[in-house]
Amino acid sequence: MTEQLVAPLPTPCRIVEADGQVHVGWFRDPVVDVNLAAAAPRHALAGLRGGPLDFVERGFRQLRLKRWLYLSAVSPEAFVGFAVVHAGYAGSAFAYVVDRSSGRRYEWSTLAPLGRGVHIAPSSVSGTTSIDQRGFGRIVIERDPRAWRATLELEGQLGKAPRPPLDARLEVVDEGRHPSPVVVVEESAPGAWLYTHKCYGLAASGRLACGAFTSKFDHATSHAGLDYNCGFRPRETWWNWAAAGGFDRAGRRVGFNLTAHRPWAQEAASDADAADCALWLPGGTVKIPKVTFDYAPERRLEPWRIRDGEGLVDLVFEPEGERHEDVDLGVVVSRFHQPYGRFRGTLRSREGEVSELDDVFGVTEQHFARW
Repeated sequence: MTEQLVAPLPTPCRIVEADGQVHVGWFRDPVVDVNLAAAAPRHALAGLRGGPLDFVERGFRQLRLKRWLYLSAVSPEAFVGFAVVHAGYAGSAFAYVVDRSSGRRYEWSTLAPLGRGVHIAPSSVSGTTSIDQRGFGRIVIERDPRAWRATLELEGQLGKAPRPPLDARLEVVDEGRHPSPVVVVEESAPGAWLYTHKCYGLAASGRLACGAFTSKFDHATSHAGLDYNCGFRPRETWWNWAAAGGFDRAGRRVGFNLTAHRPWAQEAASDADAADCALWLPGGTVKIPKVTFDYAPERRLEPWRIRDGEGLVDLVFEPEGERHEDVDLGVVVSRFHQPYGRFRGTLRSREGEVSELDDVFGVTEQHFARW
């Protein structure tokens, strides 16, 4: 076990220094200045950097920068997940609501060429993330030192694929201490740096109305999580992901974020390490180096098994449905599958304290992107 997995590093003021140095590691707190746009990543036009066509390289670099904010919240009656994404060449947003009693899913999504009308907050400690688009509606997520506050006002639709309007107001308490987020800058490939701020097992409050279906969220019974990403990724990227927050059998609030970079389409023999794997347990945040997803990629609605090599994670995920999207814009391709359902199993601290999970609602993901 490396020292980096035991304790986080002091947080730098910025990610990229004036001399081009990029701070890489697991940090104690979110970085205030997420200035990865100032980095010098490897890409097809990197040779133009510093020359007469430097402006071309800078423009292309902005197209290679990928940013998003995803939030989810679950109450005894409902699950809601939503994201605003700026992928350089294109922007997008989606939201979906699951009625946990009936299993019915309601969904809204939109695309924005070149990310027009999409705004991602410049850091994960302050600012506003938003999209406001005719025919879709608006999502606004505001960050202050205490919480994330989200407003969703999404339009209904008649016709072959009818959907009701969505009106939701949510507050996710995130003071940065209890639980503390996992904050990582990793070099996922040579010259490809990525900043991640994630936390699951947070408390949520608010309400949503989706047609006749309504749900209230309160701190005592509701849970939330977040995923803020900013950085340069390899041109082709694969990943599996699992995340949820809930109560263990002892009634204690727990959460987890588990990632593996796995080119399942190439039948890879093993998963790759991911820097953002973490558990949020009663004793604190536990950083882990690697997990394995055991499932059938073409049969994603069958059970999944997720484990690590230290015996800290042993989970079974039983899907109840799936949100999926297949986008092919030529330059940008996204094959996105996000099953949702229930986790059971065990999470363990390195001191041996066990949290047993019986019915924790969350998501897994299988995603391929060419961007």
